[in-house]
Amino acid sequence: MDPREYCHNKATPPGSSLYYSLLFLPEAQRHTVTALYAYQKEIVGIVAECSDVGVAQTKLQWWQEEITRLFAGCPRHPVTQTLATPIKTYDLPQQSFLQVIGGAASDLEQSTYPSFQALTTYCYQIAGVISLMAAEIYGYQDSETRTYAENLGIALQLTHILRNVRQDADRGRIYLPQEELTRFQVSSEAIFTSYANSQGMTALLAQQAGQTRHYFRSALANLGKHDRQTQYAGLTQIALGLNILNTMEEDGYPVLQRRTSLTPLRKLWIAWRTSRRARRGLVPQC
Repeated sequence: MDPREYCHNKATPPGSSLYYSLLFLPEAQRHTVTALYAYQKEIVGIVAECSDVGVAQTKLQWWQEEITRLFAGCPRHPVTQTLATPIKTYDLPQQSFLQVIGGAASDLEQSTYPSFQALTTYCYQIAGVISLMAAEIYGYQDSETRTYAENLGIALQLTHILRNVRQDADRGRIYLPQEELTRFQVSSEAIFTSYANSQGMTALLAQQAGQTRHYFRSALANLGKHDRQTQYAGLTQIALGLNILNTMEEDGYPVLQRRTSLTPLRKLWIAWRTSRRARRGLVPQC
């Protein structure tokens, strides 16, 4: 299989949110950003799919060595082969790729997070650095756009966590902060068994959704008008993420019963509308 095709199959299958977020990008940018997210999925997937911690650590070590090979000019994996030229073209830092591995490694060491601050640190490592590298590929003039990208990545990962509470619990993991579970009187055991107190759980999820919106707002506040046209793929990610949050809220946050999703047609409409608005310097409403 062609390395680019491998990356697209991994990160942007037709109908996925990322597929529509990148749909209107120039071809070269689309291939490169797709490879970045394919890399993210490879690393995060190790934690999600490996029940044996030792095996997972071995795989992460292999990827750490593969990043060394990538920057030495001799990558072996389809994802890193796709990134071999772009890391030079866009001057992408080796440390950013290693931070993703570091985030996954820390995730192996714990099945819960004590505080929201600890959770956002993890989100930055796993997703914030990916959004930062994507922003480099899209191009920007204002230095504040880096802050936009960092907050965007954190917001997207927080949205992902909210959508996947049930799926994560099924594999023994709870990403909702322990201090928040205590505050809203929701036990870990109740989440694992899907018997969380309805009132407390709904209040907890609403609070987490509010914090996620804060990061989306912070992202938008740091994106100047000069860079809105080039960063429209990220703006599409924001629009899709906000629609997910809105749908969750309208449905009463049923995350222990099902995963909230949007139809492909709705995603296409959001992507088309957001890209058109971004070209006029407009951003999604948060």
